[in-house]
This record gives sequence, structure tokens and C-alpha cells, in this order.
Amino acid sequence: MPTKNSAPVHNAPSDSPSTLPASAVRVIAGLTMWWSASPVAFILSTVVGLGSRDRDPFWEIVSVVLLWSGIGGVVVAPAIGLLIAFRLRQRPARRRFAIMGAVSLAVCTLALLFWEFAMECAPGHTC
Repeated sequence: MPTKNSAPVHNAPSDSPSTLPASAVRVIAGLTMWWSASPVAFILSTVVGLGSRDRDPFWEIVSVVLLWSGIGGVVVAPAIGLLIAFRLRQRPARRRFAIMGAVSLAVCTLALLFWEFAMECAPGHTC
């Protein structure tokens, strides 16, 4: 007659996504998709902003909403996602959001650096 101790115990590790509530999985996936869609929002914001030469107020609002959506995805999504991953003790999500934050920081630093170079005056020109 088998005892309880003779059978193998199959417990799910604490880091497995099956132990998470469905809402937490959706929030982590949503923040990841928001961050992934940020470059598209920036490009669309630029295209819409440059494409509306007649300065239609509707397209200016669309351009501003896309711009802030892109900025939010780059800045807010990794920060909130990292906080949620720490709170839920999800190691893969923590890794993912830490990498997303590092990539976002590098892109923002390069954008500011190129902006400074673009605003620099050419030799012989007065600004």
C-alpha cells in the first residue's frame, strides 16, 4: 500500500505565471504592448503633425495625443511594470521591464544628444 511520501510531489514554482491572477497577467502584457507600440506612436505623431499643413485643429489634437501616448509608453510603462513585477515577485517580468527601462533610457539619452547637436549653430552663422 503506497504512502503519501512515496508519491512524487508536483508543486508549481512560485515564479510560474499560472499562480498569478488573470488581471495581473493582462496588466503585465498590456504594459509590454504599450511600450512596444511607443515607436509607432512617435512616428505617427510626426507624420500626422507634419502632414497637416493647414493646421486643422482635429489633426493637431491627434498628433499631440499620439505624442503623449508614445512618451507615456517609453517612460511610464517600464516604471509601472517594474513596480508591479516586484510586487508580484515575478522574476521574468522584472527582467523584461528592467531591460525595457534601460533601452528607453538609452533611446531618450540619444534623442536628447541629437537634439542638442541639431540645435547647434553652424560656424559663421548667428543663432
